[in-house]
Amino acid sequence: MKKNKLFFVSALSISLLGAVAIPSAIFASSDVNDSANASTTVTQDASTTTTGDHVVTPQKIGNTFGSRVQGGATVQSAFEVPKGYGHVKLTLKNNSSYPVRVSVTHNDSGKEYISGTRISPGSSITWRSTDEGYTDGLRSGSYTLQFRGGDYNVDAEFNGIAGSQPADIR
Repeated sequence: MKKNKLFFVSALSISLLGAVAIPSAIFASSDVNDSANASTTVTQDASTTTTGDHVVTPQKIGNTFGSRVQGGATVQSAFEVPKGYGHVKLTLKNNSSYPVRVSVTHNDSGKEYISGTRISPGSSITWRSTDEGYTDGLRSGSYTLQFRGGDYNVDAEFNGIAGSQPADIR
């Protein structure tokens, strides 16, 4: 009986050792650094590509937004600038037969980035934050875009994009 017990304990020990050793050997990682397969994503700039690296490098271009606004003599719309995407380009178009004035205000701070800029009838303007001296970008958050037609109803539209780099809005 003692021999059977000893045999059973030995067999159990070997089984447990194998259950630990075999998966460890299978899933062991190599300490060898294979520089041909090393990823450059940590140090690579988002706008730079490396031929043959087979790494998808995401560009930090935030949201695109836009809307058609029409109705009364003053109409508003809103857009959002995500955190880290402060470089903004807006294309503002006046579809009406009368001039309109446009303003853009950051809702939380009340800072006005565009203040009563006139757009002629049937014309459009492109506004870039970098061209207006905001080289570090705009504040993140919600913005209100307001079109004013004076005594006339507004018929306008806007499109925009927010990016993390000035080159994203060119």
